[in-house]
Amino acid sequence: MEQDAIHTIPDDLRRFLTITEIDNADFIVGPLFRRKFNAPPPDVGRHLVALYRDAQGALRLAGYSHMRPFGDVYLSGGSCSEGDTIRAMAPEHRAAIQAAGGVWYLILKYAFARYADCCDAFFGHCGDARALEVATAAGFVGAGHQHLIAHWHKPLHENIRRALIAKVHALGPF
Repeated sequence: MEQDAIHTIPDDLRRFLTITEIDNADFIVGPLFRRKFNAPPPDVGRHLVALYRDAQGALRLAGYSHMRPFGDVYLSGGSCSEGDTIRAMAPEHRAAIQAAGGVWYLILKYAFARYADCCDAFFGHCGDARALEVATAAGFVGAGHQHLIAHWHKPLHENIRRALIAKVHALGPF
């Protein structure tokens, strides 16, 4: 069962930034996802968006991350930020978001809190050095295979962890 996760967004950011789950990623994220990945966004799983409210009150997409349930784990992928929105932010808003870890970091922390009761672990596949820095700051750790990372948010026996890693590793990049 999903949990309320608004508490993961620092209070001082909540007047201009929110994170929420949407049902239809293509409706809001489609152009950004196509530009970043040359493909449509996934049409299954959980879709999290960070929305920025500008000085005129308009909401602009700031970032996206896909969380796909895979049995007893969630697979995190397809994450991207909207550079145009970030560049258009009021300088003090952009600085506050960066000081809080950045858009993707905030989305990850939101996802970890929101879906904590829905899975035994979160996994990602991360080959980009900067993205790995953010993922590590959010709580991911190496999972023993190149580019495979895991976030262990609950105590699990080491044998269970190894089995989950093997299952996710068998998928290849996701």
